Amino acid sequence: MRRFLLSVLLLAPVVPAGAYQPAQPAPPNVESGDPAYYFLLARHLESAGHVEEAIKAHARAIALDPGSAELRAELAGLYARQDNALDAVAHAEAALARDASNQDANRVLGTIYAAYAERRLAVRQGEDPATYPVRAIAALEKARGEGFDIGLDLVLGRLYVQTQGFDKAVPLLSRVVESQPSLVDAAILLSTAQEGAGQPAQAIDTLEKVLRENPGSFRAQMRLAEIYEQDEQWNEAANALAKAQTLNPRAPMLAKRRAVALLSAGRAPESRDLLQATIASGRADAKDPILLYLLAESQRATKDLDAAQATAQKLIAANPDDVRALHVLSLILQDRGDVQGAERTLRDLIARDPMDANALNSLGYMLAERGERLDEAVTFLQRALTIEPGNPSYLDSLGWAYFQQGRIDLADSPLTEAAGKLTSSSVVQDHLGDLRYKQRRFKDAAAAWERALGGDGQSIDRTKIENKIREARGRM
Repeated sequence: MRRFLLSVLLLAPVVPAGAYQPAQPAPPNVESGDPAYYFLLARHLESAGHVEEAIKAHARAIALDPGSAELRAELAGLYARQDNALDAVAHAEAALARDASNQDANRVLGTIYAAYAERRLAVRQGEDPATYPVRAIAALEKARGEGFDIGLDLVLGRLYVQTQGFDKAVPLLSRVVESQPSLVDAAILLSTAQEGAGQPAQAIDTLEKVLRENPGSFRAQMRLAEIYEQDEQWNEAANALAKAQTLNPRAPMLAKRRAVALLSAGRAPESRDLLQATIASGRADAKDPILLYLLAESQRATKDLDAAQATAQKLIAANPDDVRALHVLSLILQDRGDVQGAERTLRDLIARDPMDANALNSLGYMLAERGERLDEAVTFLQRALTIEPGNPSYLDSLGWAYFQQGRIDLADSPLTEAAGKLTSSSVVQDHLGDLRYKQRRFKDAAAAWERALGGDGQSIDRTKIENKIREARGRM
């Protein structure tokens, strides 16, 4: 059992609220028939390190007052402080059988179940540890009452997060972090609860505050980067990962994650330079397929197609079975205008794996863009969507193939859905604008093209779109 949990929640020998307390304690050296005497004696013996004698004193007190829930809860606490979970649970349950609201017994029971749930261990043979989080929550909610207990609230907050009770976790953990702003683990836990409760901005604020208190916390910095990544705030993610890399330069995968964030943020030159430096440093395998794939993508994004193709060929030579190499090579060949080479590469990918949805989409979209073999393009794209239903990129490709066929009625649904999901994709909004213009919905066409100009700017001709907007407005 983790000593941390018990040391926080089951401190001895301070008498907790609600414990058995005599109005007039008996003298410590006088034999007595009063259970309060043995209660105090047991406390004294435990604090002196005489645990077995303390247990006997507790047993004597219980024998004298068999109906007392408090005495049994006190003995349960002693066993818990000795990491004897089995006897602690037994005596806590015995206390709760006499008083289901006893805070001390609930505290012991909830703490033990929480610790064993975290370790996925059974307290008693045959029990399922998966049931412990819910049982721990039920007990600790009774133990907590209406007050504020930093240790108990931290454990209860963690349990709420584990069981996805994020709305309950946020206020508890917020109080913990407010009272202990340097407690990094609590802040990270709170950020998880806030993100789970649909509050990513508050989660970011929590982590930024704890990083001001603890600027050297690698874990908090990585958690901040993770939230930015999940929220697709790629610039911020790249910056957070750069700070994390400064804190831990040798951390595996950091350079790769940062390169992805830089690429996604449109900072391809920085991504390329980072990857080249990582490979040159000798700290990474020069044949690492992920590094080579990302480097080829970065070089392609910076229009250095010779370098990108050379890197893709290195990737193929080092990892001939890695399909990413052929994917990136097909894109490079398309950028070069070598559509026949790109088509051969994509068909090779599909022959290797007929369920490669990405390759099916790429080939279908390439044919649709060229306005060639459109029936075949539609077939490829329908296959891709069968493998990954609802993928917005594939929906855009299918809608565009239908549009190129002149099947405007079939193009509407996939292009509308894709544009609704990929609001910042300039090319997707451009496609929707072309469809709306063809439908003589000129106002909607202009709005879609405006979104295209305000989007990521990839794969569009801004001057051409500006001209289309003027024409649509002239027809409104």
